[in-house]
Amino acid sequence: MDTTQGFLLVSGILCAGVSFFLSGLETGLVEVSRLRLRRMAREGNMKASQLLRYLDEPENTLWTILVGNTLANVYLALVGLYVLAKFLSVEDLSQLLKLSPQAAVFWVLYLFACLLFYSFCELLAKMLFRQQATRLSVMLIGAFRCVELIISPLVGALKFFSEVLLLSPIRDRRQSSLFGSREELRQLMTESGQGLTDDERVMIDRVLDLQNIPVRELAKPFDDFEEIHEDLPVGDLVRNFKVETYTRYPVWTGADSNRRIAGVVDLRRLIFLNESEWHRPVGHFVESALYQDEDVRLQKLLQTMQRSGQRVIIILDKRKREMGMISLPDILKVVFGRVRV
Repeated sequence: MDTTQGFLLVSGILCAGVSFFLSGLETGLVEVSRLRLRRMAREGNMKASQLLRYLDEPENTLWTILVGNTLANVYLALVGLYVLAKFLSVEDLSQLLKLSPQAAVFWVLYLFACLLFYSFCELLAKMLFRQQATRLSVMLIGAFRCVELIISPLVGALKFFSEVLLLSPIRDRRQSSLFGSREELRQLMTESGQGLTDDERVMIDRVLDLQNIPVRELAKPFDDFEEIHEDLPVGDLVRNFKVETYTRYPVWTGADSNRRIAGVVDLRRLIFLNESEWHRPVGHFVESALYQDEDVRLQKLLQTMQRSGQRVIIILDKRKREMGMISLPDILKVVFGRVRV
């Protein structure tokens, strides 16, 4: 075996390994458990943290897999042609394009080699990574980092030209969206979500519809609440008030035209107060309330609740007057429906 043949053998084995690894990782990134990765990252696993960063930038990661896999496969295809031609003593490759017994044997063997390559570097790789997605992906993320560093100039150039051809603005994207719109996600779910139950499909549709539903459609009018005035003693409220759906209720101040909401009160806090505190007025325990316009969508309202930690929000009409209240259970009921225990 001369130097050239030795180089081709070593480089061919290396490219086959890269193709096996990248094909498997492509499946592993889809099957990996993000919940388990986050737990591993919190425990100090640096590889898990690195893998999470790659998952947060799926476009760059998939570009690297695509380019690396393509380069490895093309190189292996060319090496296979060269080695098989030498094995069959083919001096002129143009002879393989003519009808001859030698050309027929060559192409049959070449197609058989391609089938073996596909079975090993594609099917077997994807099967292994699907069964051990998190473990293998975390273990080999360092190797992926090396591949990324080697081919990053080519990946960057191809991304640039693809964006030019697609007439899309070239800009740095921290987060990439797999879908152009919720309608694309809904269509994909309809076409390929055979494994989902009817209830799961309904819940996904309801989540996607949160951006279309204004809060005024769910806001509960204040007429439906028993009025709690800030001067009411805590003892009277605890003894006489019936707690049903809500644990936080609006507290009013003023009267007639000057009547307005002072805030909200947490009934659970009042119930567990020492009886020596029951003589104090409810106004001493009022919490500040958040206000939102009636045209705000449920999706944005849910984000506001998440950031503020508030479970109830006062809704204002077009004249900026309090028209009702909406709580987190109201929004969850939209997604999950009425839950009976």
